[in-house]
Formats: sequence, C-alpha cells, structure tokens
Amino acid sequence: MIKLPDITLVYVIVAFAISYGILKRYLFGPLGEILDARQQEETEAARLHAESVARLKKAMADAEQSLSAARREGLAIRERLRGEGRARLEERLAEATAASAESIAAASREIAQQSARLSRELPEKSRSLARELAEKILGRKLAA
Repeated sequence: MIKLPDITLVYVIVAFAISYGILKRYLFGPLGEILDARQQEETEAARLHAESVARLKKAMADAEQSLSAARREGLAIRERLRGEGRARLEERLAEATAASAESIAAASREIAQQSARLSRELPEKSRSLARELAEKILGRKLAA
C-alpha cells in the first residue's frame, strides 16, 4: 500500500499564514499603532514636563529676586525709621534734660530766696523764742 504524503504540515503552514495575516491586520497593526501613539504621548508628556520644570525654575528665580529686593527695601525702610526714631528720642531726651535743668534752677532759686528770707528772720525769731522760753522757765513776764 502506498501512502499518500502527509499534507498536514501544509495545512498547518496555510493555517499559520492565514492566522498571521488576520492577527497582523486586526491585532498587531492596531496594537502597534496604540503603542506608537502611547510612545508619542510619553515623548510629548516628557517635553511638557521639561518645559514646566524650566518655567517653574524661572518663576522661582524671579520670585526669589523680587523677594530679595523687597527684603532689601524693607531693611532700608527699617533702618531709616530706626534712625528717625533714634533722632526723635535724642531730641525728646534733650528737651526733657533742658526742662529738668530749668526746673532744678528754678527750685534752686526758690530755695536760695527762702534761705535768705529765713536767714533774715532767724535772729528775730530766735530772740522771741528765747524770750518765751525764759518766761515759761521763770514763770513770769520779762521786762522788755
């Protein structure tokens, strides 16, 4: 008996070719397109991220510069106000010192006047007190 050649290998090759054609058209092609689109989106996202990071760095640098300028301006204003306050304090201290010196001088003049007046009155009062004391001790009035 003569055996026919085994053609199942041919059927397998034909089935593989047909399956490959169908899979390539309906699976591998769209899947490749999806993967290519995803790769493009990833590349675009990386580019946008890099641009965003660059803009953020620039914005941070600008903010740091303006903050530094504001800080310098604030320090200058604070120093100017401190100087004005110090000058005003010294002015008020000078006024208070002058007022207290004037007050002390006036009090010294008043004390000197009272001292002079009391020095003039002292001999007369001491005589009258001595007279009163002597009258009380002696128990009688003294002759003038």
